[in-house]
Amino acid sequence: MNKIIELQETSPNFWKARYRGNYGTYTIKIETDGKNTRNFSCSCPSDYYPCKHIPIVQASINERIHRNKVKPEKPVFESVVRGISLHDLQEFVIRFGSHNSSFQQAVLLELTPQQKQHGNIDYSEIIRCALEDIDFDMDDIYDYHYDSFEIDVLDQWLNKAREYIEQDNWKEAILIAKACLEEYAEWTRRIDVDPDGYISEEYLYGPFDILEKAYEAGCLTAEELLAYCKKEVGKNKYDKVTRNLFNDLLMNLTQDTDPEAYISMQDRLFSNLSDKSSYEAKQILERKIDFYKQRGDAQIARRILEENLQIEDFRQIIVKEMIADNKYKEAKRLINEYIQSKDTNNSFNGYHSCWDEYLLEIARKESNTKEIRRISRKFIDRAFHLTYYRLYKSTFSEDEWATENEKLIKHYQKGNNWFISSIADIFVEEKQTARLLAYLTKHLRCNILEQYYKHIADEFPEETVALFKQAVDEYMRNTGRDVYENSVKHFESMLKIDGGEKVVRQMIDDYQSRYKPRRAMIEIFTRFSKSRL
Repeated sequence: MNKIIELQETSPNFWKARYRGNYGTYTIKIETDGKNTRNFSCSCPSDYYPCKHIPIVQASINERIHRNKVKPEKPVFESVVRGISLHDLQEFVIRFGSHNSSFQQAVLLELTPQQKQHGNIDYSEIIRCALEDIDFDMDDIYDYHYDSFEIDVLDQWLNKAREYIEQDNWKEAILIAKACLEEYAEWTRRIDVDPDGYISEEYLYGPFDILEKAYEAGCLTAEELLAYCKKEVGKNKYDKVTRNLFNDLLMNLTQDTDPEAYISMQDRLFSNLSDKSSYEAKQILERKIDFYKQRGDAQIARRILEENLQIEDFRQIIVKEMIADNKYKEAKRLINEYIQSKDTNNSFNGYHSCWDEYLLEIARKESNTKEIRRISRKFIDRAFHLTYYRLYKSTFSEDEWATENEKLIKHYQKGNNWFISSIADIFVEEKQTARLLAYLTKHLRCNILEQYYKHIADEFPEETVALFKQAVDEYMRNTGRDVYENSVKHFESMLKIDGGEKVVRQMIDDYQSRYKPRRAMIEIFTRFSKSRL
């Protein structure tokens, strides 16, 4: 059944559809090359990319295009329009467009380029008027909680700008990009919801992308773009994100035109920061490092790293280089300094994954058994991890390990009566199959058995099959198609065990007899029996 309830071409090769789906009505937008999908978006909650709605809508688009091409006679609509006088047609377009913003935008998008002989088109006024008809409130957030709220008029005009770029008409593309950027900022000031996280970021990044491409293509000089950015960045209508984009563009332009001013700008930004270890501080310093590296001055880049070890990533770079150069003492000093500073602030509670990794690497290079034992134990203190478990074990003799292993099992159990995967993992690693069987029997559940049955099935096939039967019998007290589908998965596992097929046949016969009213179960189990038994 076709669930497309609306489909229209909003501008050449750009289509919009509304689709009635399982979770409401979705908005679908498709850019096509006349046959295939080039770009798309859908407001449905599907995790698939693309979702199933895109090919459905594309097929409808292709069908409509084909239908219009093969019609030998003129469509009724076309015949009527061509028979209207110019004056009457103009009056109708003006009257109808004044009350229909979508129609108005379609006319402006299609026909304004033909009016160039009358002077520059005021794109700002066109976009401003269209945005005035758009409201955005909390209801929209709930309606679009799976996807970003999209603004058709901005989508259409940004697409128009990209069309102009393909036609090498950069002047019009630049004017549209500026108008979209400026009028979107004005619109967000008057709506009662912060757009961040709710409205597509394309309406910020799209115009900046067009301006940067115009600069790279030589259609905007650095001086022109610098002047524009400096003029706009100080205006109150822009939020922090937009101002940051202006500043980033300013910095990139300054780097190309005035390197000394660029470095001075970074130094000024850094000195104004209260937290010199923040992510923002790291970004500023990385810009300076990249600047000097690109100019072949690796020594200055290196000095910036060494002088700013409060940045964790910078300290890691230096530590890794020291370890590679066998400077273990200096590396440990830098690591321990950082750990102590964080412990003082109670930031890590004694566990420092990456730094402990470096210390463990050094301990292994130095063959320091005591340190290997201390650090590897930290990695398995909360949960089993095979690599660190084996490292920890390697620091004990065989006799010592028997005692230590039991201590570790008790440490994981901590008096709890529920299933602890770390204990089962130890039994697997130590090949203590009988203990694993007993542990799984004590904490019998289908999902646990699925995870570990392969480690006991060869040695204890009969017991493993019996455990599966007991677990599935209990699970089948529940109802629902997902329960029956999961039970089939457990049957599949049982078939891999000696004696499993016979028991599975008996179980299916028993369930179909005991639970006759469960039609879904009968259907699923019958299908399984025909294909697998």
